[in-house]
Amino acid sequence: MTVNDVVNQLKYGELRSIAAKDDNFAIVSYINLALQALYNRFTLKTSEQLIPLYDNVVEYTLASDLMTIEAIYDENGDEFALDDVNSMFSIQQVDFETIQVPNPNTGATLSVIYKSSPVTLLYIDETSLDEKVPIPPQLTECLLHYIGYRAHGSMDGNIKAENNTHYMRFVASCDRVDQLGLVRKAVVPAHVSLAEGISEVNVTYQDLGE
Repeated sequence: MTVNDVVNQLKYGELRSIAAKDDNFAIVSYINLALQALYNRFTLKTSEQLIPLYDNVVEYTLASDLMTIEAIYDENGDEFALDDVNSMFSIQQVDFETIQVPNPNTGATLSVIYKSSPVTLLYIDETSLDEKVPIPPQLTECLLHYIGYRAHGSMDGNIKAENNTHYMRFVASCDRVDQLGLVRKAVVPAHVSLAEGISEVNVTYQDLGE
């Protein structure tokens, strides 16, 4: 599904009664908001970040597209506890972009498996409409309802019936997707081999030694 497919759906559907239907810049911004909502609601993309550890360096920066950490492993595939106040060996996520590692050793590496955010779509000219919208087709209805909710809500600061209706339809549509199992739930592997890597994920590297 392309941006143009979504634009055409919206012009004759959720946005047909408001001026935003003719503003591609506005529509693409609404698509980005809807993508963020769907990536929050479902696990649509999982990535891996490999973090080399160093003696006496306890804080490490997480990938910029990280939404939530699914699991953290060492080189042998053993999983670390995360944010466990009862474990002295637990890794702590101190804020949205930083983890603290107890007793790090130079040469060791962490594998951080995380739920990642969507790419941001940009509208520059008509060729931008050919960009792919990064969701599976079964989430199209959810996307359209969320855009309807945000677009109608932007017309007035007050919550109106039309705006509220679109949001309720968005929630109901997402619930149906869940109930029917139309989006496969991501399963974090029980063991991770950093030598082999993890298939079907993006890998980013951070090196604090420079």
